[in-house]
Amino acid sequence: MASSTPTPPVLNPWEARALDHQFPDQHAQSSDRRSKAPAQWRPTQDAVIFPGLYSATGFDIMNILLQVVSRPNPMIHLGPVDSSVALILCDLELPDHPIVYVSDSFCELTGYTRKEVLGRNCRFLQAPPPGLDKRTPAMIAADKVAIHRLRQSVQRQEEVQLQITNYKKNGAPFMNILSIIPVQLGSSGYRYAVGFQVQLE
Repeated sequence: MASSTPTPPVLNPWEARALDHQFPDQHAQSSDRRSKAPAQWRPTQDAVIFPGLYSATGFDIMNILLQVVSRPNPMIHLGPVDSSVALILCDLELPDHPIVYVSDSFCELTGYTRKEVLGRNCRFLQAPPPGLDKRTPAMIAADKVAIHRLRQSVQRQEEVQLQITNYKKNGAPFMNILSIIPVQLGSSGYRYAVGFQVQLE
């Protein structure tokens, strides 16, 4: 009787993504920094937890948050942090530091969709959308100090927490308690910044 070779099991989509994350094809590494950045770091050793399993973006946000809360010598106090908070992740290695990840809570807070936010610098929140700008010169001047401090901290890769007026998609202003934490992911030290937003009622 001829022996038959067993058919290999079909992988679920998340299993395939996990294997791609752990064993990426060498030819898939692009020279484009935007495409290769997420694949550069694999800090998790848990065979069950992979980027893509909890986030379709491929970013291991749970692991990033763990790095944030366990960072040595924190300069600012964040309070409880989990995946339900409003947050963005910016790529500091790319020109103009584009947003590469946004949480659901950020979209709910600002009214913007992921598609409208990804790839942009977060400064677009500092002014209402075109046609909805009702700021006075005094309001603009008041935010300049906070914006200057924010930019300096990002350039120096320093933690910063401040209050700044941001604007929702519908043009409504809100006082944002903004906290930015720089992180380095993986052995390559690829640089990102995690921004946490809290609306001051």
